[in-house]
Amino acid sequence: MSLISKLVSRSTSTIHLDDGTVSAAEVMADGARLAGTFSENGLEPGDRLAVWAANGLPFLRCLAAAAAGRFVLVAVNTRFGPNEAWSIINRSGSKMLVTDRNLDRSPNDVIVVSADDIGTMLDHKPTSASPEAGDPFIVFTTSGTTNKPKLVLHTQQSIVDHAVDVAQVFRYDNQARVMVALPLCGVFGIASLTGALAGNSQIWLPQAFDGVDTAAIVAREHITAMNGSDDMFHRMLQTESDLSSITLGGYARFNPSLTNIVADAEKRGLNLTGVYGMSEVQALFSLQDPTLPTERRAPGGGALVSPHAEARVVDPDNGEIAEAGADGELELRGPSLFAGYLNEGGNGVDQELTEAAHATNDAGVRWFRTGDLARMEPDGTFTYLTRMGDVLRLGGFLVSPAEIEDALIEVPSIAEAQVVAVARPEGVRPVAAVIASGDGDIDEAAIKEHCLIRLAKFKVPIRIIEVEEFPVTQSANGTKIQRNKIQELAEQALAQATE
Repeated sequence: MSLISKLVSRSTSTIHLDDGTVSAAEVMADGARLAGTFSENGLEPGDRLAVWAANGLPFLRCLAAAAAGRFVLVAVNTRFGPNEAWSIINRSGSKMLVTDRNLDRSPNDVIVVSADDIGTMLDHKPTSASPEAGDPFIVFTTSGTTNKPKLVLHTQQSIVDHAVDVAQVFRYDNQARVMVALPLCGVFGIASLTGALAGNSQIWLPQAFDGVDTAAIVAREHITAMNGSDDMFHRMLQTESDLSSITLGGYARFNPSLTNIVADAEKRGLNLTGVYGMSEVQALFSLQDPTLPTERRAPGGGALVSPHAEARVVDPDNGEIAEAGADGELELRGPSLFAGYLNEGGNGVDQELTEAAHATNDAGVRWFRTGDLARMEPDGTFTYLTRMGDVLRLGGFLVSPAEIEDALIEVPSIAEAQVVAVARPEGVRPVAAVIASGDGDIDEAAIKEHCLIRLAKFKVPIRIIEVEEFPVTQSANGTKIQRNKIQELAEQALAQATE
């Protein structure tokens, strides 16, 4: 029996779905039989099984079947359109696709199974495959904001190790009532589900997130724990439901305009706490101390969930380890890290791409380079600041755009702000794109004067560009702003100003 199979079959969790309940043990038993049916239809150990479907019993059974049959589940983002989905399915070399979509076409040589038919495929005897802890198990996709999404491969070992650590640190036990409203096609949803299973918690798994419906379930069922994006919690806070039963709400910041989400939640008795993670290291790699004051627990980062994990911050220019309090690139090690990036066609790990994402020190110790700007704190925790690709190098210094954006949205006429850097003859300078709040006009000169009071002169945007909305891309965990598109907009605006 595989590690995942043991985790699920031994869990005493009950999973509450939109249309009924199912025990974890029942899910695993169904998955083993389903694996037998998939094997009968030509799926072999190591083959990729793509799932493009919403949360629900079919997805859970496929997850269990992948563990039992030694298949590799490819989690296809439910927000993807057909072309994006087919790209992931083909690039991963998936042999079978389980979907709840009405397809007008399908990839060549891929067996397509309707999610509605999964329940009729459980009459086969359980598979006789002999899984191992290091078996490749699941593939997540990165957000792919500027490039095509990478295919991130995790083993059964990394998923289970992370689940056990999450259960311990997030206090998922048999008394916990955990809401998993995140899509299972993403690492945030899977980590929340498997952590709750490892803790034998009661689990609520709606098919899709809805702010009103999810908030009502939280109030009715006295949910004690939930993870999600700032957008999700914001929508729940717009309802009248009592959310105070949630003693630990792990949240990730995706919407830069929701700067007061932690304080707003606290007023309603909801304790939101910053987490940090990504597909390569899993979603709940670290957690801020829930007992910290509001402003301290709001940023992503915190203490590492695994006692066997390590974090460090290095100077991106010379690779030297940064001192506490200094900003640099975050590098990580630990049992929850991925096995590598899947090759195009799904045939093994792309060693070149995988190695490029790692750094090895003089002692031969390997670190994953996150591409995130962070700061190590004196107490050994870390604070996530922004993506390295978003960092502005101004006046010879690394500057987080969030610092400038926070100053901008203090202006009553500005609802949201995004800042990028543009090369000019006099040096690299910041440019801001802003969305108006409707409270007065966007007065560029007055906004610059405000920023001069708050910021060093080299951090003050040289242009303030008003836009109706920011360009975005969809990920399994939520909406992300395409800063590269804002960069193009800023460069065009400056070019037009000099014509």
